[in-house]
Amino acid sequence: MRKIILILSVFLLAACVGNPPRQAEIASYDLGSHTLTWTSPGFPVAAVNVKASSWLESPAQLYRLTYADDLRRRSYTESRWVAAPAELLERALQQRIIFGQPDFSGPGCRLRLALDELEQRFDSPQSSKVLLEVRASLLSPQGDAPLAKHAFKIEKPAPTADARGGVAATRAAAQALADELAQWLAEVTRERPQTVAACKGA
Repeated sequence: MRKIILILSVFLLAACVGNPPRQAEIASYDLGSHTLTWTSPGFPVAAVNVKASSWLESPAQLYRLTYADDLRRRSYTESRWVAAPAELLERALQQRIIFGQPDFSGPGCRLRLALDELEQRFDSPQSSKVLLEVRASLLSPQGDAPLAKHAFKIEKPAPTADARGGVAATRAAAQALADELAQWLAEVTRERPQTVAACKGA
């Protein structure tokens, strides 16, 4: 009997070694591949650069349970961005701004954005929204002296209270940021003709 038990134990051990437990697949997200439209502010934009705060420099998809522990920042274990959020936002805005504007001649101004916050916040287990905070500076074709500055705070509800819902809300927030950037630059065009002249290289 002892010999039979020993043989069965060996077979069970071999089965466990030969079939290791499967790890959960990590879902990797970006902001989509659709080309977005852009309303030209009246002067060319030659470059868009986005830099992030230190806690946003990894591909982690962050969230916060404000109803349970407002001081704790968490990250999804089975979901992440394909790159750091600043890189994804920069690419999305470049697609919309740089490639969405008509051909232009001249050097063009530059947009420098500081990504201060990007987080999915749960007000309850069933409800969440994405918060996007960005500080924008319009730079001359040469030099880093800002011609204009503006801060943006955008909130978009998540369609579902999970990682995928956070991705959808983040994309909506990025689209809204591009719209608000265009509106701000249009105001700069109306109120500061000297800035427009600088961007056109005049």
